[in-house]
Formats: sequence, C-alpha cells, structure tokens
Amino acid sequence: EIGEVDVLKLTQISHGNYLISPVFEVRSNLTNQVFNLEYTSWKMGRNPGARGIIFLETDGQITHFLVSKTHKFSTNEQVYDSIGGPYFRVFQNKVENIPKKIEKEICFHLGIDQLELKQVIDLGICHPDYSMSNNMSDLFAAVIDISHLPKLSPKEDFRTTNKPVGFELEVVHITEFLDYLNTKINDNYFLSAAARILSRDTLNLDLIK
Repeated sequence: EIGEVDVLKLTQISHGNYLISPVFEVRSNLTNQVFNLEYTSWKMGRNPGARGIIFLETDGQITHFLVSKTHKFSTNEQVYDSIGGPYFRVFQNKVENIPKKIEKEICFHLGIDQLELKQVIDLGICHPDYSMSNNMSDLFAAVIDISHLPKLSPKEDFRTTNKPVGFELEVVHITEFLDYLNTKINDNYFLSAAARILSRDTLNLDLIK
C-alpha cells in the first residue's frame, strides 16, 4: 500500500542508458478502480549526486558567482545551469567527486593549478518533480577564496571539450545575482539553492548594485 492505492503488480520496465521507468498496476482504496501508475528514476539510484552554486570571495566579501552554460539535448536550447552532477557529493561540509570538466574550467578562469574550497554549505535536498520521478539531488553552496589571486578577469574563449558535449562557465558579479534569478536561470536546482541561501544568514551577499 502506498498512500491511497494498493500496488497489485509490476507490469512493465522501460530503460535507457541513464533512466529506468517502471509501470505498476494499482487499485484505489477510495473507489476500488484499477489503473496504472509510473515514474522515472536514475539507474544509479534515486539520489545520485549534488548540484549547487559556487561563489567567489575576496577579503571576506562575496564578489562573484559561477554558473554553467550548456546546450540541452532534451529542450534543444542553451541554458544556464547549476554546478554539479552524478556522483558529485557533499559530505561533512566537503565536496567529493567534483567533475573534472568543472574543475578544469574553474581553474582556467581563476588562473590556478588546483581547486580549493574555503567553505561548503549543505542546503538539503531537492526533488525536481514529485509526480514524475522519485529522483532527488543534494543541494550545496561553496565558496572559493580568491583574495590571494591577481585581479579577476574572466576569459570568454575557453570551452571544455574533453567530453562529446561541451561545457562553458560564466563568472558573474554578485550584483547580477538577482537579475540572473529573475530573467536568465530556470534550472530548478539553481533556483532552489538560491532560495535557501537567501533565506539564511550563512553567506554575506551584497546584492546592491
């Protein structure tokens, strides 16, 4: 029994390279009607990774944030996206298994050889769509201290191509944060992470232009 239905049997399983979709025959406890319910899940488990926002800090003040830019096959459009992905984990306020393509591009923009995070904040979990999937992702915010680095000058001509689908990164001044949330970013993980950041006093974000 799940909620107001009894699960009678599993009738079908469809799968691709990344997703699996089981179909169940169920009976309503309210009307006794028999019908089908289904959902989609990652094949590697319902909580395969983490997504969030990385901020840059100079002398104790948040000055920039990072946002990825990728072309999505499913919607055939280029979109702004949160940082992270499968196998990316937040554990005991540390980030594990950061994708190499993300690490390389961050290092390129900042002019550093090795990525070090000053602070990682666990922001809980996010479900993309309860009605369609049992998937969820951990949410996080992270801070990179760039106080010791030369003046930041984001590079526009770098694009990671170590995988068949490219990846771009934008370094955006923090005063543009709300504009990006309201007009450019539709990724639910980025928006959810931003909402939890803005509802807490963990990070000092000066959003006034």
